[in-house]
Amino acid sequence: MNTSQPSNVGALLEKAAKNIALHDQHTKSLAKEPTILVPNVANVLLFAYEQLRNASENIEDHLLFQRAILRFYKRNLVFAAHKKPSDLGQELVIELTQAEYLQNSTVTTSQVKVLDKLINTFYESYWEIKKHHPDISSRKAEEWVLEILSVKSEQVFNNPIRILSFAHFAHAHFSELVKYEDIIEPDESINPVDHPTLLYIAIHKALLKSDDANVRSGLLDLYNLEPSNIRQFIEFNKKYDQLAALTSTAKLSRLISRNGAALRIIRPTFFDNHDAARELTLSNRAKTMTMVESQIDEEYKEVRKNLNKGIVKSIVFLLITKAIIGLLIEIPYDIIVTGSIIILPLLVNLLFPPIFIAFTALTFKLPGKANKKALTDYIQHILYKDSSNFPLTLKYAQTVGRTYVFNTVYFIMFIVAFYLVATRLAALDFNIVQGIIFFIFLSTASFLGYRLTLQIKELEIVNTNQGFIALIRDFLYAPFVFVGKRISYRFSQLNLIAQILDVAIELPLKTMMKLVRQWMIFLNNKKDELL
Repeated sequence: MNTSQPSNVGALLEKAAKNIALHDQHTKSLAKEPTILVPNVANVLLFAYEQLRNASENIEDHLLFQRAILRFYKRNLVFAAHKKPSDLGQELVIELTQAEYLQNSTVTTSQVKVLDKLINTFYESYWEIKKHHPDISSRKAEEWVLEILSVKSEQVFNNPIRILSFAHFAHAHFSELVKYEDIIEPDESINPVDHPTLLYIAIHKALLKSDDANVRSGLLDLYNLEPSNIRQFIEFNKKYDQLAALTSTAKLSRLISRNGAALRIIRPTFFDNHDAARELTLSNRAKTMTMVESQIDEEYKEVRKNLNKGIVKSIVFLLITKAIIGLLIEIPYDIIVTGSIIILPLLVNLLFPPIFIAFTALTFKLPGKANKKALTDYIQHILYKDSSNFPLTLKYAQTVGRTYVFNTVYFIMFIVAFYLVATRLAALDFNIVQGIIFFIFLSTASFLGYRLTLQIKELEIVNTNQGFIALIRDFLYAPFVFVGKRISYRFSQLNLIAQILDVAIELPLKTMMKLVRQWMIFLNNKKDELL
């Protein structure tokens, strides 16, 4: 047997690489079109605000651009009355350029026309839903329309061919391995026809870190659905909301994540790498695996860099949130109850959570050579037919006996951990409000620290012994991670800090910048009239 013969998914990878290379070649061959030149009006101020606003989002970095577009549409599209949008595409380009999401003079006039068409199509779809389907709430219809519109708008600037090609490749790989009977919850009746959709959602959530907006958009493309087809559009969104909320979907996402280390190496090696897409041929096995080994080393370095960025971002997020909570709740409460500001609890609540995250980072341990060897072998088995190949299987969550006993011990851990912290706070003369704020921020910091460790676990194919200190760390702060996850979920649903920034700063700031820009255009026109 030819040991360099690609497997079925290996052949799919080669085909995807050729399509990506053709797309890149086509993009380069396009004639130079006129571009939009954006005036430099308070760019530094807008960029600084955008960094502050992004710090409050607490989401994946690759989603920030799309969320900025979504905020623009929420401010500028009118849903209280049917008012046709005008020239919003150019306004969006100007705002994104001034906030430095886009480089100046890189967006073409034809792209602006595409944006305007998208905006009008989705806006009219909203009113068609309201007209013919009054049972759909305005909030839900607006959510469906704006989420997908924001993703489609981002794709005007960043073609999604690499992301969607990788999702298709990953789907083909896992389709051969997933046993749905081990995943589907007994009380959730799911039609087998929906299993591929469940897997697609799980791959996006686990491997691409997509939000619901990106998954909806990807599925719309797969099903060739248009927002103008209102009946199908509504049926699709209802179905997606149902499938995405299932416990079975969450379990499948965890399974994909647990078995996704090799795919997380394949993506940057072959899909994100322009040279690899152009030159890939799996017939040269040695060259292919050398690329894989090199990428593993790069991913280890990238994880370390991302961990450092994540630590800084988490600390900034905690400081911003704590400062606002302190001004709105803690300081006013102290003044009302005691007549003065109690400094020690205020400082402890401000400084301890960031210090805790920084200390937690010292226990992080990156995967080693054994993990690299295992990753390389596994990727080789994915891409090539091989007579010595062991059958590929998925690692499912291990089950343990005596569940009742362990749950009891876990509950006691909660009680003991919170009791110990509460007694220390009482010794420091914390009042009830200060104590609650401390627990909230300690739990949030614990969850943020735990979430950072997942970046390491995502590249692990061999279980790494993180060490005795890490074991003690996990034991002591597991209850706080649990609570922090619940707080983070509720915060992401409400995100009060972000809403305050949107109303108190973003709306007046960007409205004022728009007026200043229009005033400058008016003055320039007046000067031209004098010539």
